[in-house]
Amino acid sequence: MMGLGPRKRWGQNFLINRGARERIIEMLDVKDDHVVWEIGPGLGALTSHLVEKTKHLTLFEIDPGYVEYLSLAYEKENPLIVPGDVMKSWKKQYTLEKPDRLIGNLPYNAASAIVSDFIENDSVPPKMVITVQHEMGDRMKAKTGSKNYSSFSILCQYGCKIIDRGVLSAGSFYPAPRVSSKIMELVPAQRTSEAEDSKLFFMLVRDMFLSRRKTLKNNINNACSARFRDFGKDTMYQAFLDEGIKLETRPEKIEVEQYIAVSNRLARVKNN
Repeated sequence: MMGLGPRKRWGQNFLINRGARERIIEMLDVKDDHVVWEIGPGLGALTSHLVEKTKHLTLFEIDPGYVEYLSLAYEKENPLIVPGDVMKSWKKQYTLEKPDRLIGNLPYNAASAIVSDFIENDSVPPKMVITVQHEMGDRMKAKTGSKNYSSFSILCQYGCKIIDRGVLSAGSFYPAPRVSSKIMELVPAQRTSEAEDSKLFFMLVRDMFLSRRKTLKNNINNACSARFRDFGKDTMYQAFLDEGIKLETRPEKIEVEQYIAVSNRLARVKNN
């Protein structure tokens, strides 16, 4: 088809399981007045269903060959096609239209960065349904203290309520990847507490996990020689101690709400 095929450089694996596509579309719950964004439509496996659901469809496609194909294949429906890397284009598009729904068979090599970017910019749509590598799906929902719990887990759980919608076998894709995938549904989190300085919160969480097997104290020492030098070690130590967290604790033992509380203590120091 126009000489097109999956390209490894962009992590393209096309969803060929029709039943899975129909389930994903049903989960998305699209109304005819919804603005829907699709990331990485490729040959339009999901797009073909979406054009029947809404007239407000925007496609983000990095591959110029697929951009050309989609413009021809859906000339009648005329969805908006945004060419290039979605990480570089979505914010501008967001100023023009805020999506009610977001869907995507996300490329393995970019999925975590894409999800993180929406969360860190406080731009999670009312509903997202995405397919991701099995391991990434596990990390998104990982519980405190588990082997998969990471800074990415905390970021996802801070920004979203996450629902695991099941596994897709490698055979559901072409070419078949080496691992299975998961369908993940994300909606904005309804939090009891918020980070007063979200950039500071995300930075704190990432820095505390720079050396996962080291204690908070060791990671604080490293952070204070880099991005947290303005606070100083003693202030950082005290922020954790005031929340009843021992400095000998490892970062994966700390709950999301505790990181928020520590971040808010540091934000008040920063503002004063």
